[in-house]
Amino acid sequence: MFGPVKNIVVKILILFSLSLFFHNCEEPEDVVITNEEDYNSTLNMSSVGNGSTGQVQDYFYDFDDAIDASFFMYNRTRFNYSYDQYLSIYTYEPPQMSMKNFPDYLLNVSSDSAQFTVRHKIDTLIIGEDTISSSIGSVVQDSFMMTSTQFKNLLSIDWDLESGPSLQRYKMQTSSWVQKDSMIHYADTSDFIVYQAVLDTPLIDNGIMFVDTSEWRDTSYTFINDSLPYLFTTQFEFERTQLSSDSLIYRINTDCNDNNLWDLAETKIADYNNDGDSTDWLSEVNDGIDYNNDGSLDNIIYEFIDRGNNILDPQETYYDMNNNGVRDLNELYQDRNCNNKWDDEEIVDSGNGQYDDIEQYTSKDADGDGENEKHLYLIGSIPNNVLVDWTEESNPEIMINIDVGDSLTNRWGVVFNNIIETVSYVNTKQQAVSNVDSIITLYTNDIVGHITTGSQSPEDYYITKTDWVESSSGQEERKYDYQIFSENNHINQLVYKNYFLPPGFYQNQNQFNNGFWHKNYLENEIYLYTYNGLIRDGEHIDTAYYDTTNIAIYLVQKSFDVERSEVTVPAARQSFLDNEDGSFTCLRDNSIVFNSAECLQVDTTFSDCFKITQEMNMTMIGSGVEYGQKVYTWLAKDHGMVKSDMYIRWTENPFFEQSSQFGEVDESGKVWSGYSRIELAKLDIEQSGNVFRELLNPSQIISLSNIGNIPEFDYEPIKISNQSGFHTINFEESE
Repeated sequence: MFGPVKNIVVKILILFSLSLFFHNCEEPEDVVITNEEDYNSTLNMSSVGNGSTGQVQDYFYDFDDAIDASFFMYNRTRFNYSYDQYLSIYTYEPPQMSMKNFPDYLLNVSSDSAQFTVRHKIDTLIIGEDTISSSIGSVVQDSFMMTSTQFKNLLSIDWDLESGPSLQRYKMQTSSWVQKDSMIHYADTSDFIVYQAVLDTPLIDNGIMFVDTSEWRDTSYTFINDSLPYLFTTQFEFERTQLSSDSLIYRINTDCNDNNLWDLAETKIADYNNDGDSTDWLSEVNDGIDYNNDGSLDNIIYEFIDRGNNILDPQETYYDMNNNGVRDLNELYQDRNCNNKWDDEEIVDSGNGQYDDIEQYTSKDADGDGENEKHLYLIGSIPNNVLVDWTEESNPEIMINIDVGDSLTNRWGVVFNNIIETVSYVNTKQQAVSNVDSIITLYTNDIVGHITTGSQSPEDYYITKTDWVESSSGQEERKYDYQIFSENNHINQLVYKNYFLPPGFYQNQNQFNNGFWHKNYLENEIYLYTYNGLIRDGEHIDTAYYDTTNIAIYLVQKSFDVERSEVTVPAARQSFLDNEDGSFTCLRDNSIVFNSAECLQVDTTFSDCFKITQEMNMTMIGSGVEYGQKVYTWLAKDHGMVKSDMYIRWTENPFFEQSSQFGEVDESGKVWSGYSRIELAKLDIEQSGNVFRELLNPSQIISLSNIGNIPEFDYEPIKISNQSGFHTINFEESE
């Protein structure tokens, strides 16, 4: 038995000699460790890519400078909007996130109580005598709860009549969470051994360690028989109500002459106004031109044949809210001919008053004959397609409320049964439970700090702070977060490591909203890899390791890539010109205003950039559920981060429907959904002056617990959050 244990201890040393850990005085927790695998790196190569390099302080940030920046923020549903698109839809600028640092403060991550810390040089592993009698070959009765994936039943679909006309759409009314569980009981045979030591030296084998001799913690190393895990499979059966596969409320009509047939583009006649196309309709009386040369200026002239459908169409169906028998401007209607206005019944067959190109369609086999048909609709992302029931052809009705089992008949007699359908749903869950070979518990002094080089002290950590305003249900709430960085070979970030909860693990709504659990101590992660302080085009680093926790074992795989790039963002240094009359000319659109604050940002293209691609995939061993994060970050010389796009993906997404419409599909077919995007809006950097600033106003050393007591930090304390660089991840607020 001890042969495998010895080998695994060696693997522990190899893995954790690569890692830095910063532990607060937290409750003991079990840690299951295994070896690192699949490590590929260009850091041992003197030349990579096209040879282009840059000092990291020139492209990221020199933390000795005073940095004050603001960024435009685009959340998940607005991820694909450009700055101009956002302005055209909302008529105001995107929300902003401010970022600043605190060059006059350095963070001390060691213990706040120096009198209780003792400095120990890490040497070799010294194991004390057994403190507890070992138990060899014990049979342990164990159990675990296997739970199904959570879901909600769709109860009804209701049109939101209370919003403004342009914002109205169908809203889904759902049940509370539905879930089943099953307790699995099994027996396991394991060995138990207990040791005592000053330091947990299998974790770290070099540098200076600070320990609290008044505190002890127990760390358990669990050694697994990987070749023979316990595998359990359970099926959970449900009756589930959901939107039918027809997805009627998401359809976008493309039959713009309303004839139930696929048509080519309308025939063009002539370019009467010589604008390079033949898609206009022209008013002779407004233009003062006799386009058709009939001697009269009373005509509306079309440059194309505005075809009808050879039918005298009834008026477009509307919802008569005030029952006055007349369609009022604010009343909901079905736009059957794509012209974005309500049309009364026809007296003569006519077109829709606009040029219609070739009709788009969805190709699928709806009748099961093996041949795809052209269906005259596309599928959108917003449920704003008004459903009309033509069961009574002379009196079609808009479906304001749709309940389970409701059906409709369209204008052409096609029946759609069960818009909300009831289906039998079987959720099969499989979970591998580790076959524990042995558990070794090591009692050690509590670790409060770790230094790996003689040049870095516990205080060489820099703080930045981001804050922004979020709107939810009409209420605005200010949010903030801190980021802690250090410079030691690479740019490092101190984070509380976060892990997703297994599907079905959620016991209440709060757990589901949070979605992630976290370790209670800071750990050092490399944020930006450098080669002797240089960012290099073509840099590529892969890492992979198993992280075993009390909740589950996670396989964590990361990659880091660098390439030369350029990027355009609305971040010009100047957005207006002063006029002699006291007004201002806005450079973005040449408009004249009397308040310079009304001028919008102007696009700036940064060509001296490095694009950093960081990808992380986390797989929960046993269930096979995967969660991934991908972040593209553009660093511009002398400007730091100018843009950063964050994508996420799930194999079983418990939060929202994944869609490539707001993201991308990679080369392996994985769908990455856009989660958040930040673009530089303004930047102000006050250089430190280095030696003179340090002499006249030296940095003040502060501790983690003291941040909330300092006015420069707005009396806001450090809090645990899920971070990736300057992105804060909170799925509860990602709608």
